[in-house]
Amino acid sequence: MHFRARRYDQAVADFTQTILLDPKLADARLARGIALASKHAFADALQDLDAYILLKTDSMLAYLWRGHVHSEQDRGGEALEDFNRANAIDPANTAVLRNRGLLHLDNEDYELSIADFSAAIHADPHDADAYLHRARAYASLDQNDDAVADLTAVLRLRPDCGNAYFYRGRTYREENELHLAVADLSESIRLDAFTAHAYCERGKCRYELEESEQALADLTEAIRREPDLAEAYYWRGSLLDNLGEFEKADQDFAKFEELREQAKEPMSTDKTLILPLLQSHFDAVPLDQLSITERRFPSRVRADIQRALDSLGQHMTIRQFFGVRKQYDHHGVNFTDLIVRDRNDPPCAVPPQYEEINIGEDQPVRCLKAGLWLAEDEGLRLAIFQEPFQRGGAVRFQVATVNNEQGIQSTTKFFKLLEAAVKDARSYRGKILSLEYVESYSGVETGIKVHKLRTVQREQVILPRRTLDLLDRNVIHFVKQRPRLAALGLATKKGLLFYGPPGTGKTHTLHYLAAALPNTTTLLISAEQVGILSEYMTLARLLQPSMVVIEDADLIARDRQQMSSACEEVLLNKLLNEMDGLKEDADILFVLTTNRPEAIEAALSARPGRIDQAIEFPHPDEEGRNKLVRLYAGTNGLADEVVEAVVKKTENVSAAFIKELMRRAAQFQLERESTELTLGDVEDALNELLFAGGSLNRKLLGGADSTLDSDS
Repeated sequence: MHFRARRYDQAVADFTQTILLDPKLADARLARGIALASKHAFADALQDLDAYILLKTDSMLAYLWRGHVHSEQDRGGEALEDFNRANAIDPANTAVLRNRGLLHLDNEDYELSIADFSAAIHADPHDADAYLHRARAYASLDQNDDAVADLTAVLRLRPDCGNAYFYRGRTYREENELHLAVADLSESIRLDAFTAHAYCERGKCRYELEESEQALADLTEAIRREPDLAEAYYWRGSLLDNLGEFEKADQDFAKFEELREQAKEPMSTDKTLILPLLQSHFDAVPLDQLSITERRFPSRVRADIQRALDSLGQHMTIRQFFGVRKQYDHHGVNFTDLIVRDRNDPPCAVPPQYEEINIGEDQPVRCLKAGLWLAEDEGLRLAIFQEPFQRGGAVRFQVATVNNEQGIQSTTKFFKLLEAAVKDARSYRGKILSLEYVESYSGVETGIKVHKLRTVQREQVILPRRTLDLLDRNVIHFVKQRPRLAALGLATKKGLLFYGPPGTGKTHTLHYLAAALPNTTTLLISAEQVGILSEYMTLARLLQPSMVVIEDADLIARDRQQMSSACEEVLLNKLLNEMDGLKEDADILFVLTTNRPEAIEAALSARPGRIDQAIEFPHPDEEGRNKLVRLYAGTNGLADEVVEAVVKKTENVSAAFIKELMRRAAQFQLERESTELTLGDVEDALNELLFAGGSLNRKLLGGADSTLDSDS
């Protein structure tokens, strides 16, 4: 009873009396050890727990509590050993997993920490503490989206958890979601969690939101509650400096320096400061005499730029390379920041950080987030700085050298190395791409999504002979003959329009063409992405020979008389201008598809140079239906009379309809537990597709009302 009421002194006395009456009673010794640990009498607790484990070596609870005691005594190795033993006895115990996860978190072993907290959550999806601590580990790895997701889960389970509001508010601030951060930090303050730090964090947000008066009040309150909170002095000093109160600002900066010196922060040691490293690297050349040249590259080509950076050592001598960090760098860092003496927030050398980018291959490309190379090129010293990358922004480089001819040559040499890698486009050339930012469940990110389309063989493209001939001549043979056409001074670009009813094989054929043109890059553009068509076309020119595919083009290329807004016409004009603007020697195929050719804007379909060939995809003819039935029957061996009957019953339907018909017939066959598909199975499937589902079902599958009759 005393133990449950947390009257640990009385509990210890009771268990001591019990042990005096019966020294062999092991459970009393375990209970007293836990009570002693709970009242932080760790040395005495350890004696009891050691004694108990000598008697019972298979007690998960004893190892858990002894691990906790060792952890509190900063004996991490022994604590980990105890937690491992406890986990071996009971692998799903959430208390063991959480305690071991916290030990890994304290040791900055974040991946191991995440693994333990994830296991605890798997064992108990309502374990709010496991979500909370896993969020801290994610935040330490800059996986802020994962951290926010976990903290949101905590608040669903425990809506009054002030700690979760604080951590989520701080994470929102790091993601520059300042208004969301202010809201969460206000809740943290209301719930009295990390209150001084919450005031400080909210003050930073309001400083960046230019709410000076509120920011000043928050930072002052943070200092009042915790007078040794160094960063609050730094931020209040910065705010006062902006407000022109220089004397007060100097006082705050001086206090910040004093507190940081007392704490002996690693950032204040000369070994990690970048400025003296630069001064030493450039030797006799004053840093203010350097010339700085900048280039920006689109973020979509980060993977190819990284390949060039990985080869940099083959082109010049790398004397030093490291990551770059400023504690307060929310507005970015450039090379000038590295050479300006900053007593409050000096830039420091840190291990470089990378993130993985998926390029559709077995292994992603590890792309640098920020870095500084101190290099030498034929005796000339230079510094190359990749500024911290922000998602959606450009990849920015600055090269610092002496301002002379050799310096200009070395700078040009570096940028030409990057240009060559981008032009070569090794990461994406010949693949099937679309532009989007995707974060997969594996944590790998991409700005260019690489698609893995199903492989379609030539014999699987079942179309009328006339359609196949047009495809071969206008796509396959045209691409092969491009060099000879160019030699004759003829255009190598082409525009094609694939039209026909839904389900007749337009998309299926595109899959075949993408595989049949292995050296051609295919760009897939959905109708809603036409707003970024210019970016697609830049990529198409870079990666040519390329094939640009716009499916359902009638959604943007409708006749102007049918348009309902100026915005629609802007998108159409963008498409027309891009098609017109291609040079005659551009190795680019434009392929537009539509189910409604009558809705296509006349200016698009009638003017040569935009569309050079329209190719109809009609409903399959008798020969085509025969091939489709056999293809979509799978491994079912069909009797010729069944095939003939199906062909007869499916006049004027789409290939998609036949595909579903054969699958549905196979279901009826399986329900009969038969190894043979019969005409009866086909008729049952036809009845379900045509009549049980109603007219909408027929339209969705590409069945024609007038020609299909289950009794014919």
